[in-house]
Amino acid sequence: QKCDVLLENFVPGVLSRLGLGYEDLKHDAPRLIYCSLTGYGSSGPYSKRPGYDVTASSVGGLIGVTGPQDGPPCKVGVALVDLAAGLYAHGAIMAAIIERYKTGRGQRIECDLL
Repeated sequence: QKCDVLLENFVPGVLSRLGLGYEDLKHDAPRLIYCSLTGYGSSGPYSKRPGYDVTASSVGGLIGVTGPQDGPPCKVGVALVDLAAGLYAHGAIMAAIIERYKTGRGQRIECDLL
């Protein structure tokens, strides 16, 4: 009830099973900004899979466009997908804070690696 932002990084459904999902908390903490950072989102064929930078980079095609020209796929030198997802989550949280100042209401944010 006193928390501004909750950031969770579990496979979708884990916190709900523990009674800590957004639907569980939003009534007691209507100003809460609840951000889920997952591998592949909360729905779809990969939603229950854990997310890793190198896996999302592969599935998303990033690894196929890095490395030597006409060479094999190559892993990016830094965890680019992890960094980008974190930055997108940061921007979305900041926007939600601004919106909360206007409306008094929190919201749920979903960011994923893919």
